[in-house]
Amino acid sequence: MIDEAKIKDSAKEFKAMEQSAKQFITELFGKQEQFQIEEVSRAGRGKTWIVTVSYFQKHKSPNDLQKLMGLTGSRIYKQLTIQENGTVLGISNWSPASLTL
Repeated sequence: MIDEAKIKDSAKEFKAMEQSAKQFITELFGKQEQFQIEEVSRAGRGKTWIVTVSYFQKHKSPNDLQKLMGLTGSRIYKQLTIQENGTVLGISNWSPASLTL
């Protein structure tokens, strides 16, 4: 049987975590376009979230090749460690290429 209350609580936790991640990225790097959550997992006995986010960042001064190819920016990936209360403990660069199959 599906526990609807548990699902609602999980959805509220996820939305709060997403808001914390977005706010932290905005405070550090300014407002970003196309912000999205890529991956979420729990660590530390469920006390912290490991959240991978991505956003589009325009090139400040694109080189000639980027201009020729129409590349106006790139997708940036960051991994955040967030406590249950929404406090961000750390941030690091992350790459989809770092995944192992």
